[in-house]
Amino acid sequence: MKTKDCETCGNPIPVASADCRFCGSRQNGGNQVKSREKVRTVNIEAGMPTVDEALALLDARISRAITDGVRLLRVIHGYGSTGRGGKIRDACRSALQRKIASRQVRVVIRGEDYLPASVAVRDLMRRLPELKTSERTDADNPGITFVEL
Repeated sequence: MKTKDCETCGNPIPVASADCRFCGSRQNGGNQVKSREKVRTVNIEAGMPTVDEALALLDARISRAITDGVRLLRVIHGYGSTGRGGKIRDACRSALQRKIASRQVRVVIRGEDYLPASVAVRDLMRRLPELKTSERTDADNPGITFVEL
């Protein structure tokens, strides 16, 4: 069965699904790509990949998002089963810091720093009001990272 990522939570769902079975959000329909999509969710931990596989997927999703004109990626990398943070999360964040240094991405905000009181988060929400719909579920979430392209 062919799958696509849920537009809200990033979990894999059947291509023809109108609603996500994980978060219940309405999907864009079939395998059409949203026109003018500004925020995209990508799940690099789905299927329990190795760190190298997850980083390759992250690079591919960033490249695709740039090509598609997406302005922000909500990267789901998980927090790790140990409760201290996972290898994928740590490797993803290190890779994203290198991408900032090389100017491949503009801004990276860790999920645990994604708080309405943060000046950086308020500025991001001002530029991308679409983020307000998921503000409650995204706030203070160490299993995600926001990447402005």
